[in-house]
Amino acid sequence: MSHDPTSDRRPSARRSKARASRRELFPIDAMGSPKSSRVSGIYQEGQRFRVVAFCPERRSFWCSTRAEADAIAERLTQMFRQQSACTVGQAVEEYLEYLRQQGQRNVSLRNLRYKLLPFLPAERMLHTITAEVAAELYQAETQRTTRFLRPMAAASHRASLKYARALFRWLVEDRKYLQSNPFEHVKPVGRANTGKHQLRLDEARKLHAWLLKQAEHDERATAVLTQLILGLRSAEVLRRQVRDVDDHGQLFCIESGKTKNARRWLEIRSPALQALLAKQAQGRGSEDLLFGGNRETPHEAPTLWKWLRSFCEAAGVPLVCPHSLRGLHSTLALEHGATSGLVAAALGHGSFAVTQRHYVRPGTMTQLKQSKMAAALEGPAPEAPAEAAAELAQLTNALSGLTPEQLAQLLRTVGIVH
Repeated sequence: MSHDPTSDRRPSARRSKARASRRELFPIDAMGSPKSSRVSGIYQEGQRFRVVAFCPERRSFWCSTRAEADAIAERLTQMFRQQSACTVGQAVEEYLEYLRQQGQRNVSLRNLRYKLLPFLPAERMLHTITAEVAAELYQAETQRTTRFLRPMAAASHRASLKYARALFRWLVEDRKYLQSNPFEHVKPVGRANTGKHQLRLDEARKLHAWLLKQAEHDERATAVLTQLILGLRSAEVLRRQVRDVDDHGQLFCIESGKTKNARRWLEIRSPALQALLAKQAQGRGSEDLLFGGNRETPHEAPTLWKWLRSFCEAAGVPLVCPHSLRGLHSTLALEHGATSGLVAAALGHGSFAVTQRHYVRPGTMTQLKQSKMAAALEGPAPEAPAEAAAELAQLTNALSGLTPEQLAQLLRTVGIVH
């Protein structure tokens, strides 16, 4: 006779003992529900044996012998024990260690931990993070206030969701701790702002002039000026060695960086920056940091942000961040005739789509398209009088050096005389 789950009758002592044993093997989690992954039993069916496991859905493993079934059941039990003992915090640390072994930099790992741990409950058992719980966690993240008592920006909570999704995908596909990714179908909300506030051209010129003056006795100003003129990432400036300044300050070598496209050689067209970088490298070993004094390890990226902030205040221009200088670099380059491919390559991007989405000032591409359309409709621009006079002077000088015979031959060639 089947047992009525709604009945008030107490279970038998044998059944209670079995449940107690199961609770000992799979203890109650922080939410008060039993572990979802477990081995139900081994059943003989004809000449074969079936191991039934819930992980969390029901699954059967068929074996030809009892010994094989016992081995599979024991292996599944050990795996479920390991999973049930793992907290979210432990899973995060294991993931970070994996990324460290893959070559991820320490600063990136710290940023990732900073994003994940406030978002995910570190003390909670890993298996309790279901799709419903994941949706609740993200909803709570969208309503959280920052340490500056401001609402969480859409870009911030969307990034947390992205990193959590990557973490649990790794736990499913690589570690096999879970059967499915609870964050896979959680939909991000809000719209992330792209791009940073940029200086106007006159403001950028004012900051440039102030940095040139300050750089004569302050290497920090030279570092910020390098970022402003070349459009580099902060780490690409701070990690440079003396040997990366080549050809008397005319070339700047970046051997590695955030992406595979970061490796590039940049030509320095500014004579002032060439002289400052040559001065910065003078008297130092080739392996020494270009901007680090006697440090053995480079400054972290936020250091350059602090330098730039103080220099903006001193120069009397609005406060901007280093990424804003990269945006200013790309905007001005495009407005003055550089192609999109060249700008993307200079910034170390794989495509111009990234450059346009995050760095170019809104409206710049529209203005460029309008300028090209107007130029196409109006035809070639008339030559400026000064330019025409200069070209005529050059031609006159060239003709004056010809002999009478050469001049006569030239006139016959162009059809003026026969």
